Amino acid sequence: MNHDLNHELEQAKDEAGEVQQLPDTIRMRLDHTYRIIENSPPVRKKRYWTGLLVAVAASGLLIIGSGFISPVMAEALKNIPVLGSIFLNDGDEGLKTASRQGMITEVQQSVAHDGITISISELMYDGSRISMVLTRQTIDGKNESFGQLGSKASQRGDVNGVQFYVDGEELGNYGYSITGVGDGAPNSDIVTLSPEGLPDEFTLEVVIRDISVSEPFRFSIPVKNSAADRAVLKSEEPKIHDNIHMEISSFKITPATMQMIVSITGKPGQDLKEFIESVPDQYKVEDFINIDYEVMNEKGEIAKSLGAMGSGSGSHLTFTFMYEPFPTKPKSITVRPYVYSSEHKKTYIPELEFHLPVEE
Repeated sequence: MNHDLNHELEQAKDEAGEVQQLPDTIRMRLDHTYRIIENSPPVRKKRYWTGLLVAVAASGLLIIGSGFISPVMAEALKNIPVLGSIFLNDGDEGLKTASRQGMITEVQQSVAHDGITISISELMYDGSRISMVLTRQTIDGKNESFGQLGSKASQRGDVNGVQFYVDGEELGNYGYSITGVGDGAPNSDIVTLSPEGLPDEFTLEVVIRDISVSEPFRFSIPVKNSAADRAVLKSEEPKIHDNIHMEISSFKITPATMQMIVSITGKPGQDLKEFIESVPDQYKVEDFINIDYEVMNEKGEIAKSLGAMGSGSGSHLTFTFMYEPFPTKPKSITVRPYVYSSEHKKTYIPELEFHLPVEE
């Protein structure tokens, strides 16, 4: 028997009362999964979906207007079989949350050259980071992931990398990370970058160069910011200590990512070389400012780092840090800078500590 998801939703609403409309992304995910399991036994399929939808409707769940999903909906979505979702099964906690809340774009694009197929299956953009699943398959069955191949390439001095273009313009100075998925999908990686100043909607071109093939692999993906709920914080004034002038230029919070941008300068008129030379050695490693940051909420919970990058220009150093989100939206954020001592112990710098309130 052929079932229609829209009919099921309307029936659930009639039986359980008025419920706000599901977000389009979640409806698409449900519809996509429903089609995948179309070949399952009819009785089992009907019982699962009708029971799930009626239970969700009867619970009186509401989609919060700000874009976060209610706890009831989030719990219900955990039980929806998002088949093959690497973000949900193997991503960091932010990507798992994004997957459960319908923030993921199903890309499902593949390009093949000379017996090698590279695919981009999922993508998430929340205004702070772009993450995508990259899978590499080879006709000989070895199926080394792109990250594994890149490690070998760097050892040999070969070029193996990814370039990104937004609406035709290359993202020049932004690095990216490649994280292996592991045993669940050994030939897949999660690629993440955190560029600044992107619009909420754009076309992302991804150009992948594989050392095994002369022809690049090109993808064109429409991207939309999926984070309806965003908080953007910044420090009111800079902190100054040991000739380090520090400020939090931006601290963004979404359901999937916390992104912090730190700006550091010296005294007015100092260029970077003069500034770095004037900073005491305990803050430097090989003549480079090397300060790390602990991000803590009002409960004392410490966020897990997802990576960082830094750059210098003129008289400024700029560092971008990414962290997994806290389980619930924080009421305040404390940023605690620290360095490692020669015994590899954390030495905090209280003079450069920031307290950022989060608006409701």
